[in-house]
Parts: sequence; structure tokens; C-alpha cells
Amino acid sequence: MIPVLKSLAALVALSASFAAVAQAPVRGGTLTVALPTEPAHLNSAIDTTQQVKIVAGKIYSGLIKYDLKMNMQPDLAESWSMAPDGRTITFKLRKGVKWHDGRDFSSADVAFSIMKGFGPNNGLVRTTFANVEAVQTPDAHTAVLVMRQPAAALMNALPVATATILPAHIYDNTDIRRNPANARPVGTGPFMFSEWRRGDAIVLVRNPNYFEAGKPYLDRMVFKVIPDTQARGAAVESGAVDMVFHSTVAASDARRLAGLKNLELTTDGYHFDSTVSFAEFNMQHPIVGKREVRQALAHAIDRKFVLDNVWMGFGRVATSPVHYGLRQAHTDSVPQYAYDLKRAEQLLDEAGFKRGANGMRFKLTIDFVPFGDQYPKVAQYVRQQFVQIGIDADVRSSDFATWVRRIWTGRDWAMNLSALTNASDPSIGIQRAYSSKNIVPGTPFTNGTHFRNADLDNYFEQASVNSDPAIRKRHFAAIQRILATELPVIPLVAIDQFTITNKRVRNHATLSDGVYGGFADVWMAPN
Repeated sequence: MIPVLKSLAALVALSASFAAVAQAPVRGGTLTVALPTEPAHLNSAIDTTQQVKIVAGKIYSGLIKYDLKMNMQPDLAESWSMAPDGRTITFKLRKGVKWHDGRDFSSADVAFSIMKGFGPNNGLVRTTFANVEAVQTPDAHTAVLVMRQPAAALMNALPVATATILPAHIYDNTDIRRNPANARPVGTGPFMFSEWRRGDAIVLVRNPNYFEAGKPYLDRMVFKVIPDTQARGAAVESGAVDMVFHSTVAASDARRLAGLKNLELTTDGYHFDSTVSFAEFNMQHPIVGKREVRQALAHAIDRKFVLDNVWMGFGRVATSPVHYGLRQAHTDSVPQYAYDLKRAEQLLDEAGFKRGANGMRFKLTIDFVPFGDQYPKVAQYVRQQFVQIGIDADVRSSDFATWVRRIWTGRDWAMNLSALTNASDPSIGIQRAYSSKNIVPGTPFTNGTHFRNADLDNYFEQASVNSDPAIRKRHFAAIQRILATELPVIPLVAIDQFTITNKRVRNHATLSDGVYGGFADVWMAPN
């Protein structure tokens, strides 16, 4: 018999206890995630494209992780301390951690990963870790980073999505980019690689020896390759997949999907992926290499229209390449380029590109990153705008691999519509794209515009080693003013990235790197 409740407090307490029981994690089940494009490999130490790191982040681990309030939490490191001068960081590593092949994890793996793995090979954090002179390993469970000078953003770069710890016994003394383990990865993470059905799906299974007791909760994860944007939306609506991440459902469809009783939408978990969409330029191009032309093109684009009609309000109009969410760095006090077609035409005339007999000034090809439907839509809008000011613009589409080669290897492009992950600090996410020291032909998501500015390089270097937040913010403000003046990119939208999931999926956005984390805490509620 259920006792009669004698007070409101008792009723509340009983309701809370029932809710706690109802929300307790349930073991078992398969989580299916839609992949917008198939990755080339699964080694996020050398490639942080979204389709690589969302899978690899479940297989590997980082040294630390961050909750949604950017508080540091243990991962492979159980504790850490920094010397007062900021030049040494000591990590005490977990004991008893095993690689998926049964070998012991140790400080040697940390040393290899920083000095030979993601440190020199990852375009996102390569500059940040360039200050690391050595990694000392006094014992198997202690790793000491010794730096030439302090690295203000280094601690923010240590989650698995940006600083993947690789097994030294598999990768050392090999060509890291051609190692067979890139296709059959061996990690320490909550899930183990099971199979890769090329063109179809990647399957992971629970790691029974994961170092967090009782986790992960899921039995399996399946990453289903679904290249078509509309098909991804239909798949999550029908229940064929449980999750679509990183805004890869059409923004125009996302609001409707979020209103369905079986689905929910969140923008949580993207702090490490704060993203600004932009138009960028090949600075060596004979036409768009001229600053006056870039300024004219900036006046020809109505960014509010792009936000409202392409991104459907998911974000804010961007005034800077630095996302507004990075409050420690962002400023709006930079040169602005209001939507003004007459001013655009005037600047083109002054630059020496007057309209010809056919009404056109020059030809221009527009490329775009092949993710979702937002970027091709922006490309078509921009083309229409440019035609109005006398530019014979053409939109060129390509698959992801071709697009990457064109921008960073072949350099066969003029204007590209894409987006940049700022990560959690401009010294990580912004510096890689604009510092002249990060012009690395063939390496994706480095300085593909080949923009060079000595003052900007100096400000980046000062910000990367200074721990005073006020001084760093002044350096970042100066950087943003230079970029807004020289315009190697035209910022368009500071995106609020979103994830759409079946409501059965729980705890997927509890960390700052969200869907790119390990998913050890994720579970599926019963039907």
C-alpha cells in the first residue's frame, strides 16, 4: 500500500525520487549518427575535420576535458599543475589504463603525441604546441611539458578533439599519415573500432576495459554516411538515425524538426567549435588580391539577409573572424562594411575594373565547402549580388577531397565560402588561419589565403605567451582591426551550431566539445 502523503514537501520529495529513478542511465543500445561525408581516415591527431573527429573522439582520449562552464575535468590525466613562470606543466596520469589492443598506456604515449603526433601535424593546434621544447617522462605515469616560453592557450587545447593521444607503440618510427592504424584505430577511449563498411557506415563497440568504471553505457555506435542534406533530415525525422550534428541538417528545416514530439534541438556543446562563416580570398589572385576589390565585395553582401534567410537566425551577423562567444577576445570596434551596392561599384571603378561593353567587369569563380545546404545557398546568393555590380560570377561545386586539394594544395581558386572553427581561444583557432608562419601548403585548415602581415604575426605571438587577460584582449582587438582593414576574409555569420537528436538520446551535450567528445556518459532512454 502506498502511504498517504501528509505534506507538500513529502510530495515534492517523492516526485524528485521518481524523477531520479526515471533519469538513471540505462546500459545498452545502439546510437546511430549521420555523417555528412565519409572521412578519409580516423586519426584526429593529424586531421580535425568534423567527420574525422566525431568518430575518433569516441575511440581516443585527451589529457583533460571541459564541462559546459569550461571547468577542467580529468581524462587521461587525473591531475595537473603549472609552474609559476608558466614554462612547465606536470600531468599525473591515470594508472591501469589500457590501449584497445591490451598494451599499457603510459607517459611515453603523451610524449610521442605532443612531440611527433598532433604537436607538429595538427593544423588547429600546431602553433600552440610549437613552444613545447620537450616532454619529460620521469616515470610511466608522469608527463612534464617543458616550454621555451609560456603558452597561454595550451590548457584549452588538450581535449581529445584537438589533442588526440596516440599509441606510441603503433605510430613511433612510422609515417604517421600513412600508418594502417589510421583506418583501424587503437585508442584508450570508451569505444573500440569494429568495422568500416566503405561508403556506408563506421561501427564502434563498447570498450569493456574503459578506465571510467561502469562506462560507457551504449553497446554500439554506428556512423551512417548520408551525403545528402535533405536525406539527413528525413533520416533523423523517421528514426533511421538518432543524431545529426554540426548544423548539417538544412537550417530551413531545423526549426520544424525541433518542433516534432520525438526530436529536440540544442546549441550546447560547441564552445570548442565556435564557428564563423566567411568569404575568403586567395591573396595571390590578380583580381581579388587587391584590397579595394575585396572591400567592394564586402559592401555587396547583405550579411543580415544571409543570417535570416540561409542560417535561419542560428547565430549573429559577424563583424569579426572571432566569434562573439569568445568574450575574452571578441570586439566589434573594427572597420565595418555596410550593405551598399553603389559604394561597391565605386570601389571597383577606383580599382580600375570598370564595366565593359557587355556590362561586366571581370569573371570570378566562387567555391564553397561541401557541407550542408547553407554554403551552396550562400554561394548562389553571392553570385546574384556580384552580377548586380558587374561581376560575371560562377559557382563551382566539388566533393570534399577535391575542395581541400584546390584550396590548400593546388591553390586553384579565387574566392571560397567556408567557415572557421575558432576553438576555445584565438591563439588556437584564429592564429592558424592568418599567421604567416602557418602557411603550410597541403595541410587543410591552415592559412589557405596566404595572408601575410608582420604586425598581425607579432600580435599573435604576444597574445600566445602572455597570461594577462587584459593584455591578450588588446592584442586580439588589434588583430581583428588588421583583418577587418585588409580583408583576407569577409566575416558573414557567427554561427550558433546545432545538434538535432531523438529525445531518447541523453547526456550528449554535457561537455564544451559536445559531440566531439567521448560519449562515455551518453545513454539511450527506453522506448
